[in-house]
Amino acid sequence: MIKGIGVDLVEKKRIERVLNKFGDRFIKKILTEEEQKEYLSKNIYSRKISFLSNNFASKEAAAKVIGTGFTQGVTLKDIEVLREESGLPYLLMKGEALKKAEEIGCKNFLVTISDTKEHSLAFVLGEGL
Repeated sequence: MIKGIGVDLVEKKRIERVLNKFGDRFIKKILTEEEQKEYLSKNIYSRKISFLSNNFASKEAAAKVIGTGFTQGVTLKDIEVLREESGLPYLLMKGEALKKAEEIGCKNFLVTISDTKEHSLAFVLGEGL
C-alpha cells in the first residue's frame, strides 16, 4: 500500500553556488559519510554537482513522503541516498526520518532520479502494509 509520495526539482546552479560559497561545510551538512565517499570518487566537477543535486532532490522528495520536510528533528543526513553497482539509487532512513517513517507505517522507499544539464528531479514512493 502506498503511504506517501514526494517529488523535488533542484536547479544545479543553485547547488553549485552554495558549494562554492560553503565548500566542505556544505558537503558535511548534507551528505552522510558513505555519500561523501561516493562524492569524492567523482573526478569531474560537473559530475560532483550532479551527484549533489541528485542527492539533495532525493532527500527533499523522501522528506515529503514522511510528511515532515526537514522539520521535527529530521535532517538531510537522516536520509541516505546510495547506489547499487548498476547505478540504481536506493534510500536508507536513519534517526528521526526512520522514526517518522515507522510512525506512518512506511517500510520501503523507491526512488528514481532524472537529471539534465540544468536540473535534477527525484521522485520517491513510500510503501507499507
